[in-house]
Amino acid sequence: MSSAPENLLPPWVRLQNTLHALTHLQPACHGEVHPQAVINGVLELGEGSVIKPGTVIEGHVKIGKNCTIGPNAYLRGQVCVGDNCVIGNAVEIKSSVLGNHVFVSHLTYIGDSWLEDDINVGGGCIFSNFRHDAGEIRMLFEGQLTPTGRNKLGCYVGAHCRIGCKCVILPGRVLPPHTHTYPGTVFAGRSQP
Repeated sequence: MSSAPENLLPPWVRLQNTLHALTHLQPACHGEVHPQAVINGVLELGEGSVIKPGTVIEGHVKIGKNCTIGPNAYLRGQVCVGDNCVIGNAVEIKSSVLGNHVFVSHLTYIGDSWLEDDINVGGGCIFSNFRHDAGEIRMLFEGQLTPTGRNKLGCYVGAHCRIGCKCVILPGRVLPPHTHTYPGTVFAGRSQP
């Protein structure tokens, strides 16, 4: 384990460290959980947050203050959602970290990814986390395409990004802060955070 400050570590190491810390999460509910939501695991829910009907939470999930989750959202594995976020209808979040003011409102999958603050994700997006050949995923870090030791890894999205509807972001990609993608595009570029 590196002794470098957390924000200087590669994104996949930051993700791994944060998700591991969530395995020690203790249940706490300071918001509202609808009786038709299903909680199979450990949930820490912040003040003013609401979990709507049909939502399923499996694993260790931490949700900040003033968030709206669902209806019919699916959060699984270890998931951390910051404050003032929306995870909407038919959105699946798997083993990911979302910062503050992240809006993922419709029909989207985000797997094994890290999203910074102030991000809007258009409807129908896929943040892919697995190569078809099941090979190791590499990610750009400090100007070098670097092996991550993982065959499940999504992307890193910098702050203030806007992701257009029906976009696909391939495994291991990095979107720098302030990136705007056109609707329906496949983001296959390699950039440095």
